[in-house]
Amino acid sequence: MVAAAKRSPEDPPGGSRAAHGLLSHRLGATGEQLLACLGLVAFLAGTLPDLPATYEGALTAVCVAVALLFALLYLLRLRHAPARLNWAMTPAALIDLVAAAPVPLAFALGASPWTARLFGIFWALKLIRLNPAFGLFARVLHNERQPLMGVTAVFVVVVLFAATAAFLAERRVQPEAFDSVPAALWWAVATITTTGYGDRVPATFAGRLLAGAVMVSGIGLFALWAGILASGFSQELRRREFLESWDLVVRLPLFRDLGAPALSEIARLLKVHHARADAVVVRQGQPGDSMYFVAEGEVEVRRGDRRVRLAAGQFFGEMALIAGGPRNATVVALVQTRLLRLDVIDFRGLAARQPELLRVIEAENARRSAHTAE
Repeated sequence: MVAAAKRSPEDPPGGSRAAHGLLSHRLGATGEQLLACLGLVAFLAGTLPDLPATYEGALTAVCVAVALLFALLYLLRLRHAPARLNWAMTPAALIDLVAAAPVPLAFALGASPWTARLFGIFWALKLIRLNPAFGLFARVLHNERQPLMGVTAVFVVVVLFAATAAFLAERRVQPEAFDSVPAALWWAVATITTTGYGDRVPATFAGRLLAGAVMVSGIGLFALWAGILASGFSQELRRREFLESWDLVVRLPLFRDLGAPALSEIARLLKVHHARADAVVVRQGQPGDSMYFVAEGEVEVRRGDRRVRLAAGQFFGEMALIAGGPRNATVVALVQTRLLRLDVIDFRGLAARQPELLRVIEAENARRSAHTAE
């Protein structure tokens, strides 16, 4: 449901209507995104040439309605913020203000409907403000800011040197295109990005050699940028996955007596796996390539006519890893369940490095078998 959508961490604390206001509670993040998309569609449609006059009024009404709803939402959040001035200066609040104010302000200053609708472009910022993926992107940029700025500095230096060299090589042959270093900067940027518009092409042999070197340099620089960002995203995703696994591992009674080093290594190797209700997690007869720990929810182990339910803190699939055989039972999630998955290779390495884990698993397995036999 829209009302249950996740809110931004920079919104005022608390999830009740009293904390966020009735409109904020009903809209939620998903509702705001849909409202922003509706306004953007109206903004884009309003720029079409030869738009029939019958649609002009409808598009203007949509834009005004979206802007007023965003303005009302901003005022409600401002009213219920514990520290209004501090909240108003947060990036989320500033984006809310930019999304709410320009369209009504344009109409108040006497702008035409066509001009006022153009300010709807600021609603695109709502998609950034409400999307948690952009928070991940911002964190990666912050973490990798030093290497990114280093590559950016090299990029600027290469562009300046390339523009200067092109000016010296081409100014006598093409004075209209390379009459100054600033004029040659356009050629340098288009060449280093390998865009190559062709509006300014070196005519001398030295200029062409320079162009080839600049193109190769551009490929290398953009490869560095891409590598830094890819590495940053990979590290951030692994960090988040580790934190999620750690949070679940420390709550499992099975690992209660293990030390911090063992818990850290287990959390690093475990992969979070979500299973919907009635989903088959493992099937009898399949190769045993992993074992699972139940973090949240409940599963049912089915073997012939026998049914055994496992709740949070219990595990299954370990026998196939220990014995090296196929699955001897089918396991089905009874409700929405969160599992922690440990691959067979990681299991064997972990058992060798952390023998206490294997002892805990064997003790729990023996206890469970004795309970079942009773």
